[in-house]
Amino acid sequence: MFPIRLSLATYNLWNTERWPEREPALQFFTDRYKPDILCLQELRSETRTMLDQALPNHDRVNDDFPGWICEGNIYWRSDLFSCIEYGAEDIGILSDYRRLFWIRLKQNDGDKVFFVSTAHYTYQCHPKERETGNSPRLEETRETVTALRRLVTDDEPVFFMGDLNDSIHPLRILYDAGYKNCFSELGVVSPPTFPSMPTAGPVTGIPRITATIDWLFANEKARPIAAQVPHCYHENLTPSDHWPVLAVYEI
Repeated sequence: MFPIRLSLATYNLWNTERWPEREPALQFFTDRYKPDILCLQELRSETRTMLDQALPNHDRVNDDFPGWICEGNIYWRSDLFSCIEYGAEDIGILSDYRRLFWIRLKQNDGDKVFFVSTAHYTYQCHPKERETGNSPRLEETRETVTALRRLVTDDEPVFFMGDLNDSIHPLRILYDAGYKNCFSELGVVSPPTFPSMPTAGPVTGIPRITATIDWLFANEKARPIAAQVPHCYHENLTPSDHWPVLAVYEI
């Protein structure tokens, strides 16, 4: 039997900055790429409504917890997969409604079950980090690993992705726990994911720099085939201030 091959993407949608000006660009991205699974950060009701219309063959989590509406959610191809379980775990992110959002999907025409999760770690310029110099993302990553150990089974493929606002310690901690990013596994350089110039101007008080802060990880039960950071434009705008990470895996 051939392995299942699926496309996954993670995208920070920049809340409602420059919205609805960016709407045609996000529509362009969804029209061109249509990932089988799309994990989102900085989702808002406006962008959720737009995506519901742009992805008619996808479902998402519909839950009363505000975080699913105003922070993160996960879309999946409903013709391919069904959601059999979902949740939102508090991993100590310094924001009211940010969580480790997760779903467990089952193949519609087979028995394959796998786990998908996403998070948006605390921003580097959070007042607490600016005052103390201590990164909360180390503990957030450790709590992510603890939650995944509790939630996943030994034999299922596991994906974790999102805006980690970091490129060093979360990767190290996740690697030690068995989660490897798609670029490293393919032996390629991880491209910058922030900022998407010129749509996103320089952050006030921070030099104009580029950084890789959005990541896509999987355990040993999933094999990456390809990965990229698509620079998708519509006219003179990008869909967000971040670039998405898009990867194809076999499970």
